[in-house]
Amino acid sequence: MDLRLERRAWTLVYLCLGVIEGGTAAVMVRSLFGTASTPLVVDLVLALVSAAPAWANLASLVYARRAQGQPKIQFLRPLMVAMAVCVAALALLPGGGTGLVGFLVLYGGARLLWAGVDTVRSVIWSVNYPRHLRARVTGRIMVNGSIALAVSGLALGWLLEHDDPWYRAALLAAAACGIAGSVVLKRLRVRQEARLLFDERERLREGARFDLAGIRQVLGRDAGYRRYMIAMTIFGAGHLTLSPLVVVCLDDVLGAPELVQIAVTTAIPVLMMPLAIQPWARFLDRHHVVVYRAVHAWVAVAGSSLLALAVILGVPVLVWPGALLMGISLAAGSLGWSLGHNDFAPRGEETRYMAVHVTLTGLRGLLAPPVAILIYHGLRRWLPGHEGYVLLLPVVMIVSGTLQFNSMRRSTGARSAAG
Repeated sequence: MDLRLERRAWTLVYLCLGVIEGGTAAVMVRSLFGTASTPLVVDLVLALVSAAPAWANLASLVYARRAQGQPKIQFLRPLMVAMAVCVAALALLPGGGTGLVGFLVLYGGARLLWAGVDTVRSVIWSVNYPRHLRARVTGRIMVNGSIALAVSGLALGWLLEHDDPWYRAALLAAAACGIAGSVVLKRLRVRQEARLLFDERERLREGARFDLAGIRQVLGRDAGYRRYMIAMTIFGAGHLTLSPLVVVCLDDVLGAPELVQIAVTTAIPVLMMPLAIQPWARFLDRHHVVVYRAVHAWVAVAGSSLLALAVILGVPVLVWPGALLMGISLAAGSLGWSLGHNDFAPRGEETRYMAVHVTLTGLRGLLAPPVAILIYHGLRRWLPGHEGYVLLLPVVMIVSGTLQFNSMRRSTGARSAAG
């Protein structure tokens, strides 16, 4: 397996993905279309955009089913090219209400296509790398990707802050990188793919389902995974409400410029990944994901609390250590999100377990951020000057999820990695 080839491919793809990361895209909504409609409508679009990396995963069951028994690289490449085309089309949008609707449609399309890549990519990693090395190897891939995400996001933020029409050229360049990444990926090979495809087809013949009934089937028979998913739902909903609320509070309450908004919500957290991901990867290689989550979740509690205090107390300097801590947690979370289900899934069921995980991620991404924005605007209307207190909502959810991970760790006694 050529790790250098894979790192090159995903680095190019992440340069494309960086301009449509949730935090970066949310800032684009306010910067480009802030006067296209009423503040509530614009912020609801912002909420949907910031959570699109999550709710797009509702399509994962479809992707998981269609990918069963199919060569994985050939399945991924058309999705990546189509995603790049959607990114390129963003550069051609006009202003006003038409542009706002077009942005939501194209951005949503790009994220739906990436959901398919993400769902199937985790299967490739699960078979290409042994359990005791998997997190460290994928961590190395993500280090390059995190730098690419931050670079493209910050460049776009700088152009937006200066009202520079060259942001359109930046989007086209990002799309070209995405297509180039798909070309490089063509040379990638999946280890023992014939055996993997045979196992997947056997599961289908045995009646494995990739629909809501299939989700109930997996969660019904696997009590440990069910409990893990409940904790992830609460913990993840806290993160998904935090991102759009931080964007609007940085803009409305603290008056931060676009570059600062992207730096706090996307660039700094992502840039922390190269520093933090390898220690987390070594920890995950040695421990079950329940133990892993029980530890790293406390970092998210600290980071989200600092961001909330920065807004509520009017102390902008606190956003920087808050963003750093959220970046450390993000490094851990990206590994756990991509690999954690493998500690529960039997061989041949990896795609289905991942599909359950990302589908539930999609449900909370579709519901939680718009509700949070509605609460924000309600506070702004009925308790003006106190709307920043809405940031206590994601903090409470993140704390609740953290406590559940720790309860699960104590009750199961999970201490070491699954074989």
